[in-house]
Amino acid sequence: MGDFLNQDAIDDLISQIGDDSGGGGSSLGGGDDFGLGDLGDLGVDMPAAPSGGGRAASPVVPADTDKDVRPYDFARASKFSKDQIRTIQMIHETFARLFASTLAAKIRALTKIKVVSVEEVTYEDFINTVSNPSIISIFSMPPMEGNAVLDISPQIGFPVMDRLLGGAGEEDEEARELTDIEVNIMESVLHDALGFIKEAWANVIDINPKLELLESNPYFVQVVPPSEMIVLVNLEAEVGEKTGRMNLAIPYVMLETVLPKLSIQQWFSTYRRTVSPDTPLKVEERLLKTAVQFTVQLGRTNISLKDFLNLGEGDIIQVNSKVSDELPIFVGDRIKFKGRPGVVGKRIAIQTTSVVKDVEEV
Repeated sequence: MGDFLNQDAIDDLISQIGDDSGGGGSSLGGGDDFGLGDLGDLGVDMPAAPSGGGRAASPVVPADTDKDVRPYDFARASKFSKDQIRTIQMIHETFARLFASTLAAKIRALTKIKVVSVEEVTYEDFINTVSNPSIISIFSMPPMEGNAVLDISPQIGFPVMDRLLGGAGEEDEEARELTDIEVNIMESVLHDALGFIKEAWANVIDINPKLELLESNPYFVQVVPPSEMIVLVNLEAEVGEKTGRMNLAIPYVMLETVLPKLSIQQWFSTYRRTVSPDTPLKVEERLLKTAVQFTVQLGRTNISLKDFLNLGEGDIIQVNSKVSDELPIFVGDRIKFKGRPGVVGKRIAIQTTSVVKDVEEV
């Protein structure tokens, strides 16, 4: 493409075409196959049409390269539409919200997880961005074929494990491989994450994610060929004051069978508005693990500030309730029950006698 024909070469070429057609130069103007107008459409500067009545040359219209020509890499052909990418983003926004709420309750720290971007890249590009060592889980999602990868950076993985072990959520100074105890702890976190992946994808397909392997070296993780296209979901996680990334890589071969369902129209048309039979059980299970404040009010009295400041161990305070009276029992700041005080073994106890239906605030 570096050399261009000059005007003399173009004229010689046109003359040769005219001689082959048997009509000389005058036939160029009227021929349908080799007319001046056809060559003019190619953007070649044409000489004026012959005066013998030939067809006039079409005006040259330069192409708008910025608008009409777009680069395309055939080695990395796009396999997902924008609509499908948007649907995948919505699915994992649901996953991020569910996982963040459960993880916050589990480690007792403010946790935020959000989807930063969803992009289509090759598996090689993804694996080259993973730090070594890292916390890499390989999992399957039957009935979809193949394996996906969830990468959790050490900057967020170690603080989570430290919180679960009773620490303050500190990060190790140097990245390292997980110990056997840390592997077991991280597997429990990943099982929770896979459960929420299943819940997030339930509107598209019923899957049963299963953790296959936990690896620290990204170069040992080869679930698809390096040139295979994947959907890369980039997530950002905040645990307390620590911030790190999470990457979810799903190969095209896994999503190929469900691509027709990955559309906004399909998403909203099949949205499950009815409550799943498992939902009440899940809510009950979470509520049963919730810690609440439980107090019993033994009585009330009024004393002077002087007497209050002089109170010491062993002093006796006379209250307005009797031994035979039922005492109010509070859950949080609301009275829920009434009961009588007593002793069980060597412990002071309360026996509930009735349920307060009309809830009264303190």
